[in-house]
Amino acid sequence: MATTSVVNVDGARVAYRLQGRGPAVVLVNGTAALDAHWGPVIAEFSKHRTVISLDYSGSGDTTDEGDALSLQKLARQVSEVARAAGVDRFDLVGHSLGAAIAIQLAASSPDLVRSLIVVAGFSRGTEPRLKLQFELWLDLIRTNREAFLRLLLLSGLTPAFVSSVGIPTIEDMIKGYMPLANWEGIARQVELDLAVDVSEQARSITGPTLVINCAHDQIVTQTPELAASIPGSMYQQINAGHLAYFEGADEFLSLATEFLRRHGA
Repeated sequence: MATTSVVNVDGARVAYRLQGRGPAVVLVNGTAALDAHWGPVIAEFSKHRTVISLDYSGSGDTTDEGDALSLQKLARQVSEVARAAGVDRFDLVGHSLGAAIAIQLAASSPDLVRSLIVVAGFSRGTEPRLKLQFELWLDLIRTNREAFLRLLLLSGLTPAFVSSVGIPTIEDMIKGYMPLANWEGIARQVELDLAVDVSEQARSITGPTLVINCAHDQIVTQTPELAASIPGSMYQQINAGHLAYFEGADEFLSLATEFLRRHGA
């Protein structure tokens, strides 16, 4: 198990963890996610790399003043975590909201980001279907949190996966997550989801970029369009839903490892 450290960034005490040795790769979670949601990815990457994961504001062990979140603020948390870990250049992986944060950082600080991997990313939170979805999430977070988690799992996993693991496993996943959730923080993250617009930043990225679409994603459906907007990006697809690492970790690791072999350190 990795030891959690903390760095102060603009009034927030940002928690982060290091595992492994070698060239650094930084992982940026999606909304409401924790390290556990990367599945086997952290352990596999750490066999050959230094893996840096963090709880940006709104989740995990990070504490802050509770103000509104922005991509700029969270991108700065990522860069300051890397600095605190003694890393001045790194490969960057972002998932969903974390993909938007990663794009923001790669566009604003290309000197820091050696290569970029974007998974289940989206350009604009105001896209009609996404907007309806995020607004529903906010309603459920305020009124029925277990229903929010059920919806997240039902829409984030493929029907085949849900059927294969069964209702008891899904209920155990919900019960296991409930005491770990920072609900006020998750609501702030969803409010940021609604405000995301990285259209301009995506067009300005110049470094090697791999965009991975989840073939059965019922939450984000704009990843192909995002890939088309990033100059020179590579586009691949894995057989998974939005919560990619529960059922598509092996495919992701195969694509990411090959990409990093070619374009990372």
